[in-house]
Parts: sequence; C-alpha cells; structure tokens
Amino acid sequence: MHPSNLLHSRRGRFIAFGTLYISEGIPYGFSSTAMVMFMRMEGLSLEQIGAFAAAQLLPWGFKWAWAPLIDIVKLNRFGGRKAWIVLCTTMMIVTLVGLALVDFETHYEWLIWAVLLNNLFCATQDVAIDSLAVSTLKEDERGTGNGFMFGGQYLGIALGGGGAIYVSSLFGFNASLAFISILLSLTLLFVLVFIRDPAVDAPAAAQQSRPVAHFFATVRDFVVDVYRSFWRSGRGPMMGVLFALLPTGAMALGYAILGTLQVDYGLPQTSIAQISVMNTIAGGIGCLIGGTLGDRFGIKRMTATFYVMTTLPTVYLATKIATVGLAGISIAELYSAIVLHGLLFGAAFALKSAIFMGLTNPIVAATQFTGYMAMGNLAISMGNFWQGMVAERMGYAAALYLDAFVVVIALGILPLLKNRDPIPELGVGEPVVVVD
Repeated sequence: MHPSNLLHSRRGRFIAFGTLYISEGIPYGFSSTAMVMFMRMEGLSLEQIGAFAAAQLLPWGFKWAWAPLIDIVKLNRFGGRKAWIVLCTTMMIVTLVGLALVDFETHYEWLIWAVLLNNLFCATQDVAIDSLAVSTLKEDERGTGNGFMFGGQYLGIALGGGGAIYVSSLFGFNASLAFISILLSLTLLFVLVFIRDPAVDAPAAAQQSRPVAHFFATVRDFVVDVYRSFWRSGRGPMMGVLFALLPTGAMALGYAILGTLQVDYGLPQTSIAQISVMNTIAGGIGCLIGGTLGDRFGIKRMTATFYVMTTLPTVYLATKIATVGLAGISIAELYSAIVLHGLLFGAAFALKSAIFMGLTNPIVAATQFTGYMAMGNLAISMGNFWQGMVAERMGYAAALYLDAFVVVIALGILPLLKNRDPIPELGVGEPVVVVD
C-alpha cells in the first residue's frame, strides 16, 4: 500500500476525485465564462460565441474515439492512469496559454483551433479520471462521490471563470492567464504527491511469447466487451445511450447563453465575476446535495426531481423577458434566477453521472463511461449551437422556453435506466502496450 495514496480510504477517495475535478473545471471556466465575456465585450456576435462554445465542447462529444487507449495502453511503468492525468494536465497548461494569446478579433479561426486542441487534452484527462473513479468508487459511494467530483468541477469553474474575470478587472488579462496557470500547476502537484493508480499495484502480467497475436487477441476481446457492455447488459445500458444525448434538465442558463445574457443586460466585469462565483459555488453545493440525497432516497427519483426543478428559474426568467424585456428585470431577480438554477443544475448533473456509473462495466470503464459522458457533452455542444441561433433570431425568451420544454423527453426515458445486468466477462485480456 502506498502511504500517501488517498484512493485507499472512503474519505480519501472523495477528496481525491473532488480535487481532480477541480483541475477539469479551471480551464473550462476560463474558456466558457471569462473568454465568452471578453469576446462579447470585443463585439463578437452571439453566433460566433455560440460556435466558439460548440467548438470547446466538440472534443468532449467525440472523446469516445480515443478513450479505448486508456483501457488498453496502461503505462504502468509511469503510474498507469496517473501518467495520463499528469501528461494531459501539463498540456492543458501549455495549450491554455496558446488559447489566451490568440487575437480573436483578427484571427477568429485560430481561436477555434486553439480551443479544440486545449479541450482535446482536457477531455483525455477526464477519460483517465473517470476510469479511475468507476473502478475505485464503491457502489454505495457513487452518489456522494459524483457530488464531490462535480462539486470540485464547479469550484474549478468558479476559479477559472469568475476568479479570472476578477483578477483581470484588477490587474489585466495577462494576470488572469498567470492566475489560471498557477492553479493548474497546483492541481498537477497534488496528483504527483497524493494519487496512485491501484491497478499499478496488481501483479504484473506474464510476458507474452507471441506479442503480435496477443495484440490482436486483446483488441478482439476488448471490442467484444465494449459491445456486450452497451448492448448485452440489459435494457438500462441501451437506454442510457438515448438518455445521454438529451440535455441535463433545462441547461441554457448554465452555458453560453448565460454569459451573453449578462453582457447584454449591461453588467460590468466585476458584477459578472461576482455572479459567476456565486453561481458556480451554488452549483458545487448542489452537486453535494444531489449526490447525498441520491444515495439516501434513490438516484433516479432524485434525478427526476432536480430535472423538473431546473425548469422553474428558466421559465421564470423567460416569462420576465417576454413581458418586460431583459432591461426590465431587476438585478435581484436576475441574480436569484441564475444562482438558483446553478444550485439545481449542479444536483441534476451529479446525479446523471452517478446513473452512468451504474450502467458501466468496470472492465471497460474508460470506454463505456466516456461514451456516455461524451454523448452528454455532444448534447451540450448541440444545445449551445441551437440556443445561440434561436436567441439571435427569436430572442432570449424563446430559447429559454424551448430549453425547458425538452426536459419532458428526458423524464420519459429515466424510468428505463436500470443498472447493468451482470454478465460473464471475457475481459480485455492483459494490457498490450504495457510499459513495465
């Protein structure tokens, strides 16, 4: 047993995965909140910003394509999945600096490519973390564990979004970039010191006398396991594919629309930073509340409850905009609707992820769980795209009303999401590209 490995205790697992998810939230908060605000203040259109937000999430929608690398390429000599996390976190810092240095007024297309590359590493880091979580968290820890994970992510978003905006308002944009880089470096240090992949401590695989044949046998078994895990493990995993492609409750107030709405309302940078921090803290608290209630009263029951509740502040704000206009809404009403939605959306998001853990076969955890989460991120990407178009052409109220209506479809799928049926496992075989 490694003495500093937090993954060896229940409390340690919650702390470890919460901190790992902070590192995921920091760059996302910077690009989705701070960068969106900077772009809007420089005069970019809602459609351009919507396209930027969609590009940011595109690698997350297709991370399933390279997720099998985490299941097959173990890198045990360098720490297993920890090595993947360290590598990707390092490249997140490098590419985030490149993203922030792009002049998005004159080189908008460079900005799109930069955000794609940055999120490619972010998404790969997420795959490794989720694989570690699925194979480490116990069944009665999934709700609370996901609460800590996404609570940590919201804290990271608060630091990378509102925190960066606040630093920028005091010391300038370059200072906010340095602030983000320091935060990511601290999370990298945490991983190096306190995290160790338990799989690395497993007995080493016997050396194969026919490595080429072993490679193809391993890939064959892996493909079969993935197929069976999605389509031969009962109704739940199959319906999970459809559920993943649907929005997490009413979600427009959690993404690009939220940033542009605040700018168009006329809020200064300091106020946007303040509400961003309040909103993300509320989201983190919501994650913890949702996860705890899910373990206590049933994950699906509480998921449905919070999905419905996310529509309340959304419809309220849409109605106010439709009747008195955006400028006619008081600052207290705007703040209340945004922060309440953040609390409820955080709970819904953590519970949705806990559902996917119950549908996932641990032997192909990186691939299957990533598949579900990637489809969820594809839904967010598509949501940002159509919401930007609707808001530009029909106004914010129409976009918010449509966002709330789509929740009905997800509620119809939710009762069908039974945990996967146990099946005889072929196993992915021993790792094929092991560096021992």
